[in-house]
Amino acid sequence: MCGIFGVVSSQQVQSSLIDGLSKLEYRGYDSAGLSILTANNKIKRVRCVGKVKNLKSLLVKSKSRGVCGIAHTRWATHGEPILKNSHPHNSKCVSIAHNGIIENADELKKFLLKKKYKFTSDTDSEVIAHLLNYFVVYHNDATKALIAVTKKLQGSYAIGGICDKWPGTLLVACNGSPLLIGIGNDENYISSDMHALSNKSEKFILLSDMEIATITKDTVDVFSQSGKKLKKTISNSTKSNIEISKGTYKHFMRKEIYEQYDIVVNAIKNKIGAYGLLPNIFGPNSDKLLLKTKHIHFVACGTSYNAALIAKYWIEDVTDIVCTAEIASEYRYRTVNVPKGTLFVAISQSGETADTIYSAKKAKTRGYSSLLSICNVPESSLTRLSDLVYLTHAGPEISVASTKAFTSQLVALLFMTMVLSRTSSLKNIEKTILKQLKSLPSILKRTFSLEKIIKTIAKNFKNKKHTLFLGRGASYPIALEAALKLKEITYIHAEGYAAGELKHGPLALVDKNLPVVGLMPDNNLVNQVLSNLAEVKARQGLVYIFTNKKLKNSKTDKTKVVSMPSCGHFVSPIVYVIPMQLLAYYVAIEKKTNIDQPRNLAKSVTVE
Repeated sequence: MCGIFGVVSSQQVQSSLIDGLSKLEYRGYDSAGLSILTANNKIKRVRCVGKVKNLKSLLVKSKSRGVCGIAHTRWATHGEPILKNSHPHNSKCVSIAHNGIIENADELKKFLLKKKYKFTSDTDSEVIAHLLNYFVVYHNDATKALIAVTKKLQGSYAIGGICDKWPGTLLVACNGSPLLIGIGNDENYISSDMHALSNKSEKFILLSDMEIATITKDTVDVFSQSGKKLKKTISNSTKSNIEISKGTYKHFMRKEIYEQYDIVVNAIKNKIGAYGLLPNIFGPNSDKLLLKTKHIHFVACGTSYNAALIAKYWIEDVTDIVCTAEIASEYRYRTVNVPKGTLFVAISQSGETADTIYSAKKAKTRGYSSLLSICNVPESSLTRLSDLVYLTHAGPEISVASTKAFTSQLVALLFMTMVLSRTSSLKNIEKTILKQLKSLPSILKRTFSLEKIIKTIAKNFKNKKHTLFLGRGASYPIALEAALKLKEITYIHAEGYAAGELKHGPLALVDKNLPVVGLMPDNNLVNQVLSNLAEVKARQGLVYIFTNKKLKNSKTDKTKVVSMPSCGHFVSPIVYVIPMQLLAYYVAIEKKTNIDQPRNLAKSVTVE
């Protein structure tokens, strides 16, 4: 889970490397480093623990200059986040940056030790540097050396390298980890994603698995692992550099929370016409396919998995379709039964989540009726694997804690529920969902007006060590998402529970120091949740209720009730998640944590 950036140009590249790396920092920020081929054809490496701003200061002091270089920002997998484990890794005439995991690193290390190579780090990546040096000397040909290296490697990798034998060339290889080539004027780039290229190049080449490339300022040559030269498609990027700025906001997270209003408005405007939902919004002939679907397997990770759980509630509420929602890291390793007429739906913000991609690859061999992805990135590995694609158009989500990607996924899944409901025996259900969706923008405006109240409540969480979130029905996955947000950016241990499960274990944790947050949209389950919260109050727990139901509390009751705007059953998860996002944000403000880049986490989980 790292970011790689590289440039070969007719101009000096050090500032371009820093700029590109800064835009990839959300992928990892344990350490940063770069290597440049200097004018006298020497590799100059600069590395640091911590963030890219530290690297920038060191680079200025080092006075390193050159027209070809690679850079790396790291999220540690193998080896502690200390200087010796920072990338790039060098081996005599070569320097490499790597994203991925080399599964046979120990075996390769034994081979290289016999060849008298010395290891100075604890990483699996260093074997790539030594292996590349070994084959460069053996073949004296960049392409043959890269091919030989990739034939030895087992696992996932995106590799960017330089070698003093070919001073104006970037050496590139890719398998199971994203890497693309940006096409510029008198210069070319490599990058882990389009964010880093947004102000440098509008044209790019996506590398596929088991491909290698040699890149100069004027040429891009891509080869298969067999050595066959490939003719690759040059694509145009749809990304905008403007979207990546924080604007007037202090943190990307708060900006992205507020962007949810526009995302919902635009989705309604772009997908709903005068007579209802536009046809085939999930891809060519997708309506016909959906109406023939008997089963759906949702597969996702983290926040996207919580969205899948909500979709399961929605769809099974209004159709006879049997849905399962499964964590991708579990799905990919277990035996899966696929009944006839089953649709596979993968959900991912980045489209590069390793477990989700591997699950999609597995699904391609299991006889599903089709593979549909719900994704935010058009130029992603997942969308390329899929038969059908729904792009959420949420714009770049930079904060590690997902907010707007989640709500954009929910809107997409509610659109899917509308299509599937056409097979339902329930009358006018699609019209009911449509009416609720159209009411959503005005409801969201009232929801955001609760920010001051939530900011005040957040002060009460500052010194707490644990929190429980409770919900029932489609509010249960929102409880899971609320707990995830709080633990991600505040480091408070938090759990989401189906409220009815409280008495089956978690009630043992309740005392006067435990906040318990109840999510209670006024529906047929609200009285059950109130009953569960009564159990908490009886044991002196600190109760916070978010509800649009009017409650009568005694003067001695210390329960804090936040009055939510009234909303329909189908849109309530979208409405109720927003105060949970704001609560996590303001608790993090109180605790003075790093909100956009929480410890130990990275945005795009491209390793297992």
